[in-house]
Amino acid sequence: MRLRIEALEPGVHRIRMRSWRGALVGYDVSAYLLGDVLIDTGFARGGRALLAAVEAIRPRGVVVTHWHEDHAGNAPALAASGLPMAMHAESEALLRARPAIRFYRRAVWGRTARLRAPLEPFDPAPLVLIETPGHSSDHLAVWDAERRMLVSGDLFLGVKVRVAHEEDESPRALVASLRRAAALEPRLLLDAHRGPVPDAAARLRAKAEWNENLIGEIERLGAAGVEAGEIVRRLFGGESLVGMVSGLEYSRRGFVRAVMRELGGP
Repeated sequence: MRLRIEALEPGVHRIRMRSWRGALVGYDVSAYLLGDVLIDTGFARGGRALLAAVEAIRPRGVVVTHWHEDHAGNAPALAASGLPMAMHAESEALLRARPAIRFYRRAVWGRTARLRAPLEPFDPAPLVLIETPGHSSDHLAVWDAERRMLVSGDLFLGVKVRVAHEEDESPRALVASLRRAAALEPRLLLDAHRGPVPDAAARLRAKAEWNENLIGEIERLGAAGVEAGEIVRRLFGGESLVGMVSGLEYSRRGFVRAVMRELGGP
């Protein structure tokens, strides 16, 4: 695993983590340091490098955007070290429960250890935590009003993202969160997988509009009795490679079925 710290602006750093396993599926992961606040902790397979970086950086505290293993992978170790930490209550509950994850996720990122240490409360002020459910119900974004910068976790990921976790994601909630984030008029988005995204407010609105249109098409076909697999074929031309690798857990079918679930379909 390779870890590199990149200065983006005065007081803003990207902690970029890459592994050959992540490269196979086309992903690397970034945590961010805004002033003395660390946002996200990377994945467990990169724990040694991340913990060494934190020891050198000595942040005032940590914010975890959501419980997924590529964001909270080293949160238990940092909590055990006594570092103050802020996260959604649902994130904490999930990290303490340590739910099972699919093999492909364990293979790429590793499985997060169970959170056992009590959390020392952390107030990241002047940074503000904003609830942004959709990608997951516990998702938070971090707003820096002075810099007009939003650390977005997995809120954005790109305008035209055609895959989703069927059980975990809410496409309608995601659209609402995107619009809420865009209303802040951020100039820069710090995305966990895409890195810095300029023209942030416009990109968030573009994603919200694209998702809303796609949701409408899926709902129209679902209401007409078209099954999920056929909707995937008509709208996307078939399943994605990541969908096949994940056993359809993170897939185009997952996106379609998440929309149909919210519509009340099968």
